Amino acid sequence: MPRSIAALGAATLVLASMAAAPAVGGSGRGGEPDVRAAIQQVAQARLAGAAQGVGGSGPSGGAPAAGDHTRLVGSLGIAGGLHGDVYAYRGFAYIGTWSGPCPGTGVKIIDVRDPSRPSLVTTAGGYPNSSAEDMQVLTVSTAAFTGDLLAIGLQDCGLPDQPPGKAGLDLWNVTDPAHPSHLGFFDSGAYSFGVHELALTSRTIAGQPRVYALTAMNFAEVISTAFTATPRGDFELIDVTNPSAPVLADDWGAGKDGGLAYGSPVFGLPAPFDCTPPPGTPQLCRGHFPAVFGHSATPSADGRTAYVAYWDAGAIVLDMTDPTDLQMVGRAVYPADSEGDTHSSVPNAAGTLLATTDEDFSPGELVAAGESKEPGDTWGFARLWSITDPAHPVRLSDVTTPHSLTNKTDAFYSAHNPVFLGDRLYVSWYSDGLQVFDVADPRTPRRVASYRPQPTRDPTGVFQGFGAKDKPYPFVWGVHLDGGLSYLSDINYGLYVVSVR
Repeated sequence: MPRSIAALGAATLVLASMAAAPAVGGSGRGGEPDVRAAIQQVAQARLAGAAQGVGGSGPSGGAPAAGDHTRLVGSLGIAGGLHGDVYAYRGFAYIGTWSGPCPGTGVKIIDVRDPSRPSLVTTAGGYPNSSAEDMQVLTVSTAAFTGDLLAIGLQDCGLPDQPPGKAGLDLWNVTDPAHPSHLGFFDSGAYSFGVHELALTSRTIAGQPRVYALTAMNFAEVISTAFTATPRGDFELIDVTNPSAPVLADDWGAGKDGGLAYGSPVFGLPAPFDCTPPPGTPQLCRGHFPAVFGHSATPSADGRTAYVAYWDAGAIVLDMTDPTDLQMVGRAVYPADSEGDTHSSVPNAAGTLLATTDEDFSPGELVAAGESKEPGDTWGFARLWSITDPAHPVRLSDVTTPHSLTNKTDAFYSAHNPVFLGDRLYVSWYSDGLQVFDVADPRTPRRVASYRPQPTRDPTGVFQGFGAKDKPYPFVWGVHLDGGLSYLSDINYGLYVVSVR
């Protein structure tokens, strides 16, 4: 185990005392609150913890915004905590709220019909002690509901001395985005911290329209297997055809369904929760945050395949042809000497290419742990894979920026969220802002455009609370494309609307 695991030591100390506790089928319930709290601390505080090792003003020492073949169209600074992902749909943008200080402000709904003058109109999905990082909107028409459906992933922030927050999938009618109305809620709080990331898809089955939410619930398999009678996978496919009464279609877990290692040695729990590989299977956990858990999921264009980012296990390809019987098809296997850290896995529209991103904080984590930087250690990559044969994804190339190939710690240079548009790959790259690549030849991707917002400070003091210096840097969480524009969410600032040539 790398020495820099010490950067996660606060949670490890809590869990160490639980290592000898029974942990099968609910028999270890006496320690469940402590274990859940510690796993939650690791899962949600990793970004803030790594910030201890980030000490500068970002690229160019805090220079103003800069772009290459891009133009800033509009922007909006948003109060109410630190910001999560972004989604834009039919003239409105939706910005999530990160756990951070956990103000419970939900998803901000912003009028961008005039993209040069974004304006906040309302919020949805705000609950005490709950974060709302990820969301999507989809127009649906079923017997139960017709209109624009907003799905929000809610997670329990775990704030002390407060009742538990909401954990699960929250569903809203945003046909009139200025006046959202609540439809329903899928509660996963009994076996998870909630929905970390999600995606919506629709298709016709047996002549009837069906709508599904692909959800990733970090470490749900560990928690449910250890403390409940019903093991559940980190990936859950939720039927939201009737959004007032969402139901589980099926779930998938790396251990129970894939026969793979799962969990993490960081938690101090016994096998199999410590990522011990089953006999005859490879060791998967590696790097500075060794773990196997479902982090995000994206559907194919036809809604029949799910691509699940499973951290050190790479990207898992699942067949959803029968939504009630998910089947593993293949796995994008990362190089043995890589950090792993598969954060996202997104296919192109044709289903021939897959983009994955490594959320690799190791340079910052090493400094935060008081250790020396490691020669050759970098901020990781976006990666391109051929999925022409989905049973055997083939790695074609690694996509980089000049900063991501260094171990500089004046800002965060890890890739985050990818999205395809034709032969272009757009990636939100934290302090490198928006990066755009021509991937017409996926073996030789070529950077063609970029936009780096002006550095801004954490307005809440959360990162300083973890030991970070009070310095400004760009911090782009998400990118979404709509109507020929790129919508960016910045953790510290809010919304940017950018035109890419």
